Amino acid sequence: MTYMVPYSGISNRLGAEEIKAVTDVLSQDTLAMGPAGAEFERRFAELLDARHVQATSSCTTALFLAAQVLGLGPGDEVITTPQTFWVTTWPLQARGCVIKFADIDPDSLNLDPAAIEPLITERTRSIWVVHYGGQAVDMDPVMAIARRHGLSVVEDCAHVAGGTYKGRPLGAIGDIGCFSFHSLKNMTTGEGGAFVTGNDRYAEMARALGTIHVWGEMSERGDPRIGPYRQPAYYRDAHVRRSYTHDYVDGRYLVGNNYRMSELSAALGIVQLGKLDRLNGRRRDIAHRLDAGLRRVPGIGVQNEKPYARHVHHLYTLFYDPETVGAPKDEFIRHLQEREGIEIVIRYFPIHLLPEFRALGHRYGECPVAEKTYFERQIQLPIYDHLTDDQVEHMIGAVSRGVARLAANR
Repeated sequence: MTYMVPYSGISNRLGAEEIKAVTDVLSQDTLAMGPAGAEFERRFAELLDARHVQATSSCTTALFLAAQVLGLGPGDEVITTPQTFWVTTWPLQARGCVIKFADIDPDSLNLDPAAIEPLITERTRSIWVVHYGGQAVDMDPVMAIARRHGLSVVEDCAHVAGGTYKGRPLGAIGDIGCFSFHSLKNMTTGEGGAFVTGNDRYAEMARALGTIHVWGEMSERGDPRIGPYRQPAYYRDAHVRRSYTHDYVDGRYLVGNNYRMSELSAALGIVQLGKLDRLNGRRRDIAHRLDAGLRRVPGIGVQNEKPYARHVHHLYTLFYDPETVGAPKDEFIRHLQEREGIEIVIRYFPIHLLPEFRALGHRYGECPVAEKTYFERQIQLPIYDHLTDDQVEHMIGAVSRGVARLAANR
């Protein structure tokens, strides 16, 4: 089907500046671990006023690093939201953690801070928040709870590059922030992500573990030889590292992986960083126009931008009231897609109800606000930088026509 308003596969239209940046990198001596990656990290750290930024191949790999450097393991409990892409929890599952889902605020769709503390036990180690759709979680109460109970906080910032909380950049408030620059996001490196922290030890561990190294406490060897051989005075083999001079204490160490961002992605990201304010501004303008038009439609509600957050609208969410309209959400979505040509992709199915989590004992009724919101009310309209004004007006009209048609058929 050809949609009048498709759900875009790319966040914004790339142009000559991005093309030049990428082709310039092709003339470098290296396409990995080169100057573009270092420059991208420097500029992103400057944007966030962050102490440490490590560019990664995705937000997923940044989250895997977060779980590893925090030392999360079997039986450790982590509290997070059911309203997210399931990959938020994959590193936790992979490490054998017990995941507890805190219910959400029905308007922002973010984790509700009031739902956190009742879930805390002596085994709780961390809180993983997700800034859903471009709007910040209310971080002050989250951080207060975490500090009161000695817990770490990870911010999943996949939706909020350039977003703020009380004037502070998101991703640099918790202990670790993890970003996505996937092609759907507000800025893109094609595929890519970032690991952000103000903790020197976490940064040092992540740098090693994300670049195919190992991490562990080492002690100096009394006899710096391998069999009869001493380390050569002149020749150096990079693979040797400290093999002649050190051993791991108690033989304990962590194995890393290759989570690096390529130079091509970094070059693209440098250009996109320079455009991020404009790209987010366009999304905000579109969202405000949609809000103004849809508030007049009976049976339709819009998200309220929280006074503490600058919503950057990675997603545009509206709330459908089936009782007012007189028809279930599914019929309304069918109208938008089949009659109005608007491609609808709902984000996200409550992840505690996925088969993987049902297999672990999670069940319907665990997060009633998230469940009712998803099954009855929540709908996302397409939003991206290159939506035209005509497409925006078409969506407003389509929602109004859909409500009128379904209400007339009651």
